[in-house]
Amino acid sequence: MLQNLRKSLTVQFRQLNATTRILLPKREILTMFSKLLTPIGLALCAVLRNGVITGGLAGIHFYNSSGSVERNAIFGAQLNQPGCPVLFPGNGYGVLVDSDGTSSGPFHVSISQNSIHDFTRNGILAAGSPVHAEIENNSISGVGPSTGGNQFGVFLALGAVGKVDGNAISQGNCGTLSSSDCFKFRSEGVVLRAAGDGTVVEGNIITNTQSGIFVNGANSARITHNVINNTDALSGIHVQFLTNSLIDGNKISGVGPINQDASNNMEGCGINEISGTSNSGNLLRNNTVNDAYCGVAYVTADQVQSGTYFNTLYTTFNSDQYPVAYPPANEP
Repeated sequence: MLQNLRKSLTVQFRQLNATTRILLPKREILTMFSKLLTPIGLALCAVLRNGVITGGLAGIHFYNSSGSVERNAIFGAQLNQPGCPVLFPGNGYGVLVDSDGTSSGPFHVSISQNSIHDFTRNGILAAGSPVHAEIENNSISGVGPSTGGNQFGVFLALGAVGKVDGNAISQGNCGTLSSSDCFKFRSEGVVLRAAGDGTVVEGNIITNTQSGIFVNGANSARITHNVINNTDALSGIHVQFLTNSLIDGNKISGVGPINQDASNNMEGCGINEISGTSNSGNLLRNNTVNDAYCGVAYVTADQVQSGTYFNTLYTTFNSDQYPVAYPPANEP
């Protein structure tokens, strides 16, 4: 183990128009040996305070920096996290892009054509309003909730603006967990948590998650032409606090279970807008949903146009009309 830590990694820095670019060797193997960090049980929780993350462990970390990382294998950013925050920020990131909360930036980072796996919490985390991240054509794979943890492929938070395009993201299904137990955990392909205006999530292939795309705060976003397969416990696209945005041309299949758990948990849809979470001004059109409890659950303040739905118990319904539970999971 110590011999591995001594192996050298060449990083080149070049100054380009006052922007530092980090050029990592192509196909370099980057590993983190977190077991050496916790031989005496040290608490290694990342902390979120006043919109700033401290104490994060990442394979690659851009801090108050612009740059790019491409064509690398990034793995092993793993930590045992008893007692750490359940959802955010967690710790153990393949790539982390953030700032100190006082620098205005903007910081532009391109993350492309990388293989990212064996991380604890996020394959890629971009956080903070100065951050503009282009996340394109990466392969990101996790293990999902069966190990008892929460895990996310790409996570944009706290005002970060992102273009998430053309990535292949796979997490993991519920495995031996019951539907009710799996519902307590979160394993998602792309997460927008108070993302910056104009964020784009487009053309990604997302498989084996509890929610392919989970929106918890975004404005003027575009969520278009994604393919989402094999969703357990939640919904293909789960929507809260989304405004003035477009959800168009997505293809979603295999959202389960198709039983009363979907009704009780108010999930199981291709696209699921949660009532009472200030969704408004959104257009949902040309989406295709196959094999799900419902095609689209929408709120009154939004529009649904020209969708295609196969093998769903319900094609569309207004979630505002079902504040306690969705319609029963039998043929309507």
